[in-house]
Amino acid sequence: MVERQLLSIYPKKKYLAITWQVSDHCNFRCPYCNEGNWGGNHKNDDNTDLYLKNIKEIVDRYIDNGYEAFKIYFSGGEPTIWKNLIPIAEFFKEYTPNNTIAINTNLSRSTEWWEKYYTIFDDVVASFHIEHANKERYFNNSLLLCDKINYCCNKMLMHEERFWEVVEFGEMLKQKLPAYTIEWTPLFDEMTGNAKPWEYKDIKKTEWLSEHQSLEVQHSPNKPWKDSPAVSMAKWSDGNDSFVNSNEIILKRQNFFTGWECDIGDAVFINPRGMISMASCGISESTGNILYDISNIKPQTIVCNKYHCVCGTDIIIPKRSK
Repeated sequence: MVERQLLSIYPKKKYLAITWQVSDHCNFRCPYCNEGNWGGNHKNDDNTDLYLKNIKEIVDRYIDNGYEAFKIYFSGGEPTIWKNLIPIAEFFKEYTPNNTIAINTNLSRSTEWWEKYYTIFDDVVASFHIEHANKERYFNNSLLLCDKINYCCNKMLMHEERFWEVVEFGEMLKQKLPAYTIEWTPLFDEMTGNAKPWEYKDIKKTEWLSEHQSLEVQHSPNKPWKDSPAVSMAKWSDGNDSFVNSNEIILKRQNFFTGWECDIGDAVFINPRGMISMASCGISESTGNILYDISNIKPQTIVCNKYHCVCGTDIIIPKRSK
């Protein structure tokens, strides 16, 4: 059977996605993670008022250009230990129309912290790193969040040496959580700029992953649901449309967009140094800094000349094959 081909990615409604790598400060040291994510050289704990002023100006500019929805995605480092997280997330939630507040976290903060702040967040992607995670705390936080927020994804990082331990823990979550979304995430050489999936030494691991590409989901009747317009859809050659699953697109080797039109102005990326680019792939180079130069942050379209698309947040940017 011929593999269906990805034709385009498009938004449900015109939206701006801001991906903010708020710092390079993390309490984990995962061997497969780049030091740029945990080096601790850019903690960025000051300048709250200036951050808020410039975020407001960017949002207003996109509203003036007809954008109907906004999504901000906090990553790091570990964003929950960033001192500016809560005031900025609260501002964004109150000020932007049709907003989605998302965060990528290792879920290491206390359950008491999440009980205090979980209502701010719509989406939580909870990465499970078996070599560092406190399993009891990770489970308790997942139990708190799983049926209280719009979307909680347990992202299981499939560690090479402890692969089957990760499977065992993920299966336990499926048995004990009243609602869950499990994503079995293979390690990718994407982290090193290589387009190839990680080559596991044990063929059984590769085979297991090939059988578990899709999200495993169990809904709860008590779980709130916010039909966010800040989502992207995929159009396929077989005539079907689906919500974009970046992990699936990478696994199916459909993340090669050379020559495609890409609306990179729909995706603002802020790195730990505060430098801003359109998308995180580097194709736009630096277009400013969140602290002192945001004049060039605006909607724009390019023809992509990158060999492949590395990051999940870049894959969801609206784009069209020629």
